[in-house]
Amino acid sequence: MEIERKQVDLTKVKESGLPVVWVIGGPGCGKGTQCDHLRAKYGYVHLAAGELLRHEVMSGSKRGLQLYKLMEMGELVPVEVVLDLLSEAMASKVTGSSGFLIDGYPLDLEEAEKFEKQVVPVTRIIHLDLSTDTMVDRLTRRGNFDDKPETVLKRVKLYEEKTVPVLEKYCNKTVKVDADRSAVDIYPDIID
Repeated sequence: MEIERKQVDLTKVKESGLPVVWVIGGPGCGKGTQCDHLRAKYGYVHLAAGELLRHEVMSGSKRGLQLYKLMEMGELVPVEVVLDLLSEAMASKVTGSSGFLIDGYPLDLEEAEKFEKQVVPVTRIIHLDLSTDTMVDRLTRRGNFDDKPETVLKRVKLYEEKTVPVLEKYCNKTVKVDADRSAVDIYPDIID
């Protein structure tokens, strides 16, 4: 399926020198919650790949309708389209920001490498480590339109097969945090 693309001028993002932190973990590990805490403390812009995708879907745009069809089937959105959405958001929010927290991205090594080539190199990676059983339990209770049991299991499997190699490749930039605890208990380990 062909998805509509948009060109983005990233000059301001590249010239800003702002830190970029990827917050990576399996679905339901608390990326959004921890990013909210970090955003409040440090003034970073929080960009969630999943939220950007859901927002585009809910906008009713042509691209949003195309994305809805893919996401409803539990299929992956093309790398370039996710990068377009992130780039658009970064370019629109670079002024006044002290950095970027990007959660739910990259999904795999291809996305990681394309981000670093087309946007900027990642500064740090926070890995929120969580057991598969806990991921499934948290997501099935969350209730987003794309959190059906069959799509949850598919997303967990994709994370294990595709995202874990990103953490291995970028191990020198990665801080691993045990996310199988309450959000309050996790936060101090992230800011250390």
